[in-house]
Amino acid sequence: MKTIFVTLLAFTLLLLSCIKDEKEDVINYIEENDKLPEFTVKSATGEELHSEDLSGNTTLLVFFVTTCGDCKRELPKIDSVWNELKDQPTFRLVTISRGETAEVVNAFWKEQNFTMPFYLDPDKKVFSLFANSTIPRVYLVNRENIVTWMAVEQMDLSAKQLIGKIEQTINSQN
Repeated sequence: MKTIFVTLLAFTLLLLSCIKDEKEDVINYIEENDKLPEFTVKSATGEELHSEDLSGNTTLLVFFVTTCGDCKRELPKIDSVWNELKDQPTFRLVTISRGETAEVVNAFWKEQNFTMPFYLDPDKKVFSLFANSTIPRVYLVNRENIVTWMAVEQMDLSAKQLIGKIEQTINSQN
């Protein structure tokens, strides 16, 4: 009986874990001080966003999956950041769902009462420009589309601390 419980617990933790979603080493293709790669994502309504559209803004770029436990822990912080900074004219938030449909993300957003926008990467092509695995991924990008800070799996920051980091980036470029 104990063996069954341990096996079930291990299997459940494996399913909920977002640490590594592949059996290979994690490779970051984009690191701090790198320029964003060129990409295009679509919103649930079909509106396209091109990476070039982010130039001139400080951008928080987030890759997530709605079933990821680590993402579920970090996304409320991101939504708090959005609610605090959404009226800041030089701030952009780009949350990108990796490998999911608009219906799945819309249902999750409604359940969580999130107000932040999201974009879709249903075939994971955009994500593959940044890394081979591991989410959530959070990138702070300056007006020149250069990554100034990144976090993988967990941010180790509160929403307030992340807002401070974003505001510092915005103010350093004025």
